[in-house]
Amino acid sequence: MGVPSKKHQLLDKIMKEYKLKTDAELARFLELKASQISKLRHNRLPVGAETILRVHDITGWEIKTIKGLLP
Repeated sequence: MGVPSKKHQLLDKIMKEYKLKTDAELARFLELKASQISKLRHNRLPVGAETILRVHDITGWEIKTIKGLLP
């Protein structure tokens, strides 16, 4: 299997930090639809400004940190 994309790094870091076990839990945590998480994971949806701000608002992480986990 190939190298995971950096989008996975963002999602996986959130899951690890907040002890979330499934993408469904991640979707609820980020107040996103499960289909959005799936599309992000499979590179069918870009991580846009709205998603970055949502991650920032929910986690308190700096925008710079979040962007550093993106491609």
